[in-house]
Amino acid sequence: MKSNTAAFTSVAPAFVLTGFVLFSPVVYAIWFSLHDIRYGAVGPFDGGANYLRLFQDYTLPGTMLRTVIHTGASVVITVAIALAISVGIDRMKPRAAMIAKMIVILPWITSAVVATLLFRWVFINDIGVASYAVGTLVGGEFTPMTNSTGAMGLLIFVSVWKRLGYAVIVLLAGLKSIPNECIEAAHVDGATPWQVFRLVTLPLLKTPMLLVVVVLMLANINTVETPLVLTGGGPNDATRILALEVYERAFAIFDLGSATALALVMFAANIFMVLAYVRLTGWKA
Repeated sequence: MKSNTAAFTSVAPAFVLTGFVLFSPVVYAIWFSLHDIRYGAVGPFDGGANYLRLFQDYTLPGTMLRTVIHTGASVVITVAIALAISVGIDRMKPRAAMIAKMIVILPWITSAVVATLLFRWVFINDIGVASYAVGTLVGGEFTPMTNSTGAMGLLIFVSVWKRLGYAVIVLLAGLKSIPNECIEAAHVDGATPWQVFRLVTLPLLKTPMLLVVVVLMLANINTVETPLVLTGGGPNDATRILALEVYERAFAIFDLGSATALALVMFAANIFMVLAYVRLTGWKA
């Protein structure tokens, strides 16, 4: 008993400090969102007025739909490409696999702001190298940043490019953890390579894929630097997603009350999605 008490006493300060750092901003944000905020100053208590004003905004459903499209497309494309790349790297010789992993991981470790700014300059309408090259090949103008579909497609492309390395590394680690005996037994039973992949490899990759999907989902929902730097939410709000909406409400029009309320709604949605996904997949630690 004494040893348990001593151990708890030793780690308690660390737990208290960690809990304070993690949860005090959330508690403060909840308190902040329940008050009338004028020019950054906390005014009188007004209950759920900020939330009511937020959900009365007719532009919010469109922003939520764009967020779903951006997040869903980015996650599906990233996982599909990462799975193909990780399977390919897993079959390479060690030296070639190391070079491939270094190349794939470069976008992940590159600054998001720097990388997105480079993409903006490459695809900018008048002087962008990619716009000029593609326009020359197709025999017309290629200006993805001037139309809604092109801008959203470019945003999804940059999101996939940026996070592909993370997905590849996690899935590749999952592939390396699969016992060779399982694969060999499937081949002995006469299974084709596709059947081995579908019936043996994919089920054994359940946990790594769950981790990748959850992390990518949260990363894409909460990203603000990519749409802010790449398109600024345009054209005509075509790439205005929820994280950018929070940023602009807080720092462009200084509506800190509704910005905090929307951030808390996103925080609750993040927690709900993680719990729901883990529950539906039946994952256990």
